[in-house]
Amino acid sequence: MTVIHTKRLLLRRIETTDAPAFAHACNDELIARNTGRIPHPYTLDDAISFVALIGDAFDKGEEYAFAVTENDRLVACCGVSIKPAHVELGYWVGAQQRGRGVATEAARAVAHFAFEKLGAAILQAGHFTDNPASGRVLEKIGFRYTGERVMQFSLGRGCEAESFRLTLRREDFSAPDHIRFSP
Repeated sequence: MTVIHTKRLLLRRIETTDAPAFAHACNDELIARNTGRIPHPYTLDDAISFVALIGDAFDKGEEYAFAVTENDRLVACCGVSIKPAHVELGYWVGAQQRGRGVATEAARAVAHFAFEKLGAAILQAGHFTDNPASGRVLEKIGFRYTGERVMQFSLGRGCEAESFRLTLRREDFSAPDHIRFSP
């Protein structure tokens, strides 16, 4: 099991005991609207199902989602999904942590993990067109807009919404020295 350390965050595998914290954090309409698979309201049962599903995907090497913690408290979630043609990065940040650079720090750490530990050559990500803050996070770590717009389903919205696509190539990424991995 890989643990990722940054200057202030620890990113680790999501555990069953995280379900209550996930239920609390994800019961946020903004998180639901800006992600594809989080409903609103978000219940403890939703969190328990997610933790089980993501644990299986982690074990199979299909998806690596990390609980992002600061001082042993869940503040965000960030990970990568292994798709047939690419590796997709995604994240959300708890309401009280927004605007503190948590998303940028976590996304940079997970991008480094994808390039160094998974051997990814290119990462893709997207954000809904009405969520420019997410685009700024991705740009800060080196992602560039492709010019492509796609319709993406959002469970929290209950419909498809327009999304921008971005990519980050391994050779365009520079990981800071302070990111380290431990077993």
